[in-house]
Amino acid sequence: MATTVLVTGGTGSIGSLLCEHLSEQGLEVTILSRTKRENSKYKTFIWNLKENFIEAAAFEKCDYIIHLAGAGIADAAWTPKRKKEILDSRVKTTNLLYNFLASHDHQVKGIISASAVGYYGQITSEKTFKEEDAPGNDFVASVCKQWEEGVNRFGALNMRTVNLRIGIVLMKKGGALEKMIQPFQYHVGSALGSGKQFIPWIHVTDLKEIILHSINSLSMKGAYNCCAPEPVDNLEFSKTIAKILNKNMWLPNVPEFVLKIILGERSILLTEGSKVSSEKIMQTGFDFKFPKLKSALHDLLG
Repeated sequence: MATTVLVTGGTGSIGSLLCEHLSEQGLEVTILSRTKRENSKYKTFIWNLKENFIEAAAFEKCDYIIHLAGAGIADAAWTPKRKKEILDSRVKTTNLLYNFLASHDHQVKGIISASAVGYYGQITSEKTFKEEDAPGNDFVASVCKQWEEGVNRFGALNMRTVNLRIGIVLMKKGGALEKMIQPFQYHVGSALGSGKQFIPWIHVTDLKEIILHSINSLSMKGAYNCCAPEPVDNLEFSKTIAKILNKNMWLPNVPEFVLKIILGERSILLTEGSKVSSEKIMQTGFDFKFPKLKSALHDLLG
């Protein structure tokens, strides 16, 4: 019998690609969504955070939960209301899943949850962060820490828990890369801020494979950084985009104060960043298909 996975956030840009990939690999894919999707390729079950409700049938044949749900970190200004939405969409949904499973019979073997490299804090340094390092003390780090703590509670239900600390996901449509290349296409692309901040990145193909690997590798448990093994700073990243698109770099760099004026507090997502180790995930036997930025961007940008 095929392994059945229940995906939260399965209609998002990454989630939809993941569902397609898992289905192609022979898994039975179902989705947990806020709205019923009659035309969906996958059986859809309803959940409602405000009403503290999950459709019980979602877990009848579920072997694994893939938890990707969460409001976009960079999609809107970080007002107090938006910050609460970002936190609640991750932590409260995790708690809703936990409370349901804690009070009902089920056969769920594990939960594989998205987290982010923002766990370590938005700082620029020469340090290479590993999974055992302490969390940072900024907003995103706090969100990631609380999110992972919520996921780790599932261990009390005899479920395997995996927290994937994901970097910037490079994909053709719907992700950060689409926005990053726009200035270059108009001949005004440049590095941002100091240009020395690192961009922990991963090709979406590798992320999909890591999630499948997390299902199949029963020894995997705990946190894993999901970033390509080649650390690249913002300046080098920008130069590589320009070269592949055959566009000129605009000099000088976009000043940090300009980004703060445009983006406010969330500009830190662009102006700060550290190196992140991919050693632990590779020790599980995972091989990156796109370990180098140049090959990843060639694949996505042609």
